[in-house]
Amino acid sequence: MYSSIVLTADVLHEIFKFFKNDQKTLYSLVRVNHLWCCQAIPLLWSKPFDMTTQDRYYEIIQTYVTCLPEHIKSHLVYAGIKLSTNYSNNQPFFDYPSYLQHFDSDKFNQALNIWLRITLINENYVDPLSIFCGPLKKFLGPIVKDCYIIYPQNILQRTLNKCLEPVIKDYYSKNPKYNLFKEITHLIFSRCNRLKSLLVYIGDEHTLSLVDMDFSLLTRRHNALLSLQKFELTLRTPPSSSSHSPSSSSSSHSPSSSSSSSHSPSSSSSYSSHSHSHSSSKDDILTNLFTMMSTYATNIQEITIQSYTTKLPSQVHSSLYRMIESQKSLQSFMSNYFWDVTYPSLFKALLSQSRSLTKFRLWGLTNIDNSLVIGLLEWDALETFELMGCPISSLPDNFFDSFSNGQLKIKNFFLGNGYGSYPSITNGLLKMINLNLQKLVVEGITPEIVEAVRENCPQLTHLSICAYQSIHQTLPRLLSSLSLLETLILGNQEQFLYTSDTLIQFSQSIPSSLCTLFLNFNISSLSLKVILKECQASLNILELHQIQSKEYELFSILIQYSKENENLKELKLYLANSFRYSENVSPYVIENAKNYLTIIKQDTRNFYNLW
Repeated sequence: MYSSIVLTADVLHEIFKFFKNDQKTLYSLVRVNHLWCCQAIPLLWSKPFDMTTQDRYYEIIQTYVTCLPEHIKSHLVYAGIKLSTNYSNNQPFFDYPSYLQHFDSDKFNQALNIWLRITLINENYVDPLSIFCGPLKKFLGPIVKDCYIIYPQNILQRTLNKCLEPVIKDYYSKNPKYNLFKEITHLIFSRCNRLKSLLVYIGDEHTLSLVDMDFSLLTRRHNALLSLQKFELTLRTPPSSSSHSPSSSSSSHSPSSSSSSSHSPSSSSSYSSHSHSHSSSKDDILTNLFTMMSTYATNIQEITIQSYTTKLPSQVHSSLYRMIESQKSLQSFMSNYFWDVTYPSLFKALLSQSRSLTKFRLWGLTNIDNSLVIGLLEWDALETFELMGCPISSLPDNFFDSFSNGQLKIKNFFLGNGYGSYPSITNGLLKMINLNLQKLVVEGITPEIVEAVRENCPQLTHLSICAYQSIHQTLPRLLSSLSLLETLILGNQEQFLYTSDTLIQFSQSIPSSLCTLFLNFNISSLSLKVILKECQASLNILELHQIQSKEYELFSILIQYSKENENLKELKLYLANSFRYSENVSPYVIENAKNYLTIIKQDTRNFYNLW
């Protein structure tokens, strides 16, 4: 019996949104029928670069080019780009640029360069009549340059093309001002209906030039920034002037100029000059961008500023300050940006987000003053604070004394490697978050930090540390004091050389409340056996990395532990990709072990994530 229920386009739209991050399912929905296709295509093209791999990014540009106006396509042809017959005269059925919701300038730049390398014609146009007709071509070129019909439909149009062809070719060969990069971004920004994330990378020769991104187009037709939720700006270190002189890149992005350089990858990816004039232009564009966002993009939830360059000029900093201050409900701010001490502190701008800011990450403590501590005290919603890098200068020992009575509401605290050398910061912050802190992550924990945690943070439920050998005596004292600890992640900065006494001491100090244990350091199976035997906690999850032992012996220990611990729900053993089983280990032993534990092969050297 057939159902009489008919799914309308609106209903399908709401259903399909559940699959917005499932590319495989969306592809299958496209093939069902016309109605379903019309609902799935906008979702697929909201994140175009998620649809394919990097080596096929050019196909996205290829599709966008079909959406260009006819006269722009003719520019492409005479700028040295070969368009296939697939670029029909008719516009495509779907308006692909309008569906874009996530713009990543780095991926667009990669895609554009790959597409250019594929489509550029490797030949230089030579017209033998140019000597005699030069003056006439020079006069007519600017007049008829937009009259060429790329796909003629009748004899008249083909005849007109034939007459105009020498003039237009001559014009573009002598006026290589056509800019494909700018045309594509112009197309996208002018037609985009709603951006949700904007990721901009600038600064070096591998990034899209700011000059080629006219951000004002996002608000010219309507406000495409109204729903912007994520903004990332990465300022990379510009190349040296010796390797990228102004003259070498004065005609950047022009397919014609690339053509004259034999279309090598380097020439097609040669970008804007980093002269003083270009730097000034970049500063003006950034200032205008931040100023525009202060008015049109006030609903951002996540801002990330990464700067690998010198301090930004005052005008850029001030506009960035106002942009941050204008947000209505900013939830996450991440930065390693260093500003001049005479500029207003960005931490003050963030004071306006006291009710919404939940995550605050500093890759480097580039600026630390009273405004940072005041912010930490006033950000009532702040739950996660990450200090990834050390400060550029030491603080006075009494810096936190004036805030000693303040209590932070932070629940999750990440402390990067090297803070053992800054006890005033470590001790000051741990004292201020001692009552609410539940999750602590420390890279390179030292005995001094261990003692500070033991004295100030008794409420921890999650402890994740990458440790040095020197903590083997202080760590057991800390673990013994954490009666609420549920998760322990322990990795190593150095090789752990346990004696039998210190190993037993560590194992017996693990609190009975512990449910999850991750071990990522190179110990033998016998040492692991001691830990599992002496540990008084009944674990639910056990994850092991870098265990050094023979397979049969290790499997026997883990299988026995799994049988004896009824609460164990998950047991994972990670092995390096290069790992090979010994010849005397039978397939039966391996298959039997898999009944009790999950064996995962991967490169464990760089996988470790303390969070």
